[in-house]
Amino acid sequence: MKSLIIPDLHEPPEPVLAEIESLITRQEPDRVVFLGDYFDRFSDTPADAARMAEWLRGSIADPRRTHLVGNHDASYLWPCEATFCPGFTWEKEAAIREVLGPSLAALPFVFHAWVDGWLLTHAGLSASWVPAGLHPDVLDRWLAAEAQKARTSFAADQTHWFVSVGPQRGGRSSAGGILWCDFGELRPVPGVRQIFGHTPADHPRWIGKDHLCLDTNMGRGPQHYAVVTDGALKVRPFPATMQR
Repeated sequence: MKSLIIPDLHEPPEPVLAEIESLITRQEPDRVVFLGDYFDRFSDTPADAARMAEWLRGSIADPRRTHLVGNHDASYLWPCEATFCPGFTWEKEAAIREVLGPSLAALPFVFHAWVDGWLLTHAGLSASWVPAGLHPDVLDRWLAAEAQKARTSFAADQTHWFVSVGPQRGGRSSAGGILWCDFGELRPVPGVRQIFGHTPADHPRWIGKDHLCLDTNMGRGPQHYAVVTDGALKVRPFPATMQR
């Protein structure tokens, strides 16, 4: 079983999207997981958002692909005060809905996924949010129940810990939720291996050997991706054509 994991995109230029598609074709994975944050970058326009939505429409239609929700995406899926993220505009929201339809929240975006024993979320799950005594074996059921609570809350313009903000971005929580947790806030969850994005740097970063932050999008599109083959993880740079 071979899986590709691709971190935060943030509306990369068309040649970068084409290179990502080419990479997927060459690698022939059984599964591709995107870590979220498809929308919003500095000085983008509704046309940029519409272009990204067009790509998403085709990507979502591929059953081999899993699309996680990022904090920048949640504000378009459930536009309300509870999910607001800098970069959101109603003009871009309208452009996205024009392409993807009026019920964005009904599209098959998910808050977490598993790849060969690795837990994937957009920003990482900090141990500070995990109930005391929760065994790793039931973590999936707990997260699935929390995801349903989050969807219900966001539809009602109510908050949920998934969108809690930690101190590194001026929030009051000890660590951000799975859409907002910054790398420096995350406390590893014992017995759980994780891959996440959200906190960009010029190189992938580890907490110990079981928690990987893969976000290396510093405004040029993602610079690294991961390959998981039968549980073994390798981090690789994208081709040099994407790093210019």
